[in-house]
Amino acid sequence: NNCVHLDVEKLDFPLTLRRWNEGDNFIPFGMEQRKKVSDFFIDLKLSLIEKERSWLLLSNTEIVWIIGKRIDNRFRVSDKSKKILQIELL
Repeated sequence: NNCVHLDVEKLDFPLTLRRWNEGDNFIPFGMEQRKKVSDFFIDLKLSLIEKERSWLLLSNTEIVWIIGKRIDNRFRVSDKSKKILQIELL
């Protein structure tokens, strides 16, 4: 969860960081349908403090990674990936 690998060709740079907002949604790794970030946090049983401390990595307006939790399925590495970006949370 602290290290992710992303398909560079699917990303728009520069990547940005921000806190999550009500209504944010993404496609969790391994799924094909969108899910609200708030519902994802409920599934993880995060406390209010953990939710408020959560950061998102974005490519344009799309969530790439709920940092430390899950990447968006659209940015995953596949057998067709030519360039891979590794991001590690220290």
